[in-house]
Amino acid sequence: MKLIAKGNTAEIYEYGNNLVCKLFYSHYPAEYIEHEFRNTAMAWTLGIRTPRAHKLVMEGDRQGIVYDRISGEMLSQKMAGQSEPVCNMWMDRFVGFHKQLLQHRADEAISYKDFLKVFATDAETLAEINALDDGNAFIHGDYHLNNVMVDEHENVVLIDMMNVCRGPALYDVARTYFLLHDNSRIQSQYLAKLGYSIKDIRPYLDVIQIIRD
Repeated sequence: MKLIAKGNTAEIYEYGNNLVCKLFYSHYPAEYIEHEFRNTAMAWTLGIRTPRAHKLVMEGDRQGIVYDRISGEMLSQKMAGQSEPVCNMWMDRFVGFHKQLLQHRADEAISYKDFLKVFATDAETLAEINALDDGNAFIHGDYHLNNVMVDEHENVVLIDMMNVCRGPALYDVARTYFLLHDNSRIQSQYLAKLGYSIKDIRPYLDVIQIIRD
């Protein structure tokens, strides 16, 4: 197999015609890989534009997922070095795609509260998590400019389903706002284009910051 790309948890290889294999490093837990596979299958069933996950495979002592291959580039690459009007257009696409995703129900996914509790280290944080609202929206949990691809037809495509869960839409908005912290201008644009303020996402943002710290 020909290596295409490397990441923190896996390498991407060519895998026959129009397919790739996301081959996880040998130390990566099998249950996490299977979780991503199930999440991707669920997203595909919901009609979300994402590479289809075909099967789980073993290559030596490493487990992988075979996906449809997407010919294109990450949205962050698409925007790099572009003029302000072009970047603004892509931000509109980024925000519009997120709005579409949040309209889906993800009843089969785990609760975002259960996901957060895995990382909570004290009773106070657990209490803050329990006090947050419930919800059934499709939560990507890692929606940022590197996890949205632009294919050869300029369709936006969602990748990386490891953190998918269900919850209130504002939680995923807060997650994305947090993940865009390297660029305060893009952060502000994102929130404004969605029509929200910091006050709207503050309860979720506070918990996210505690968990990440």
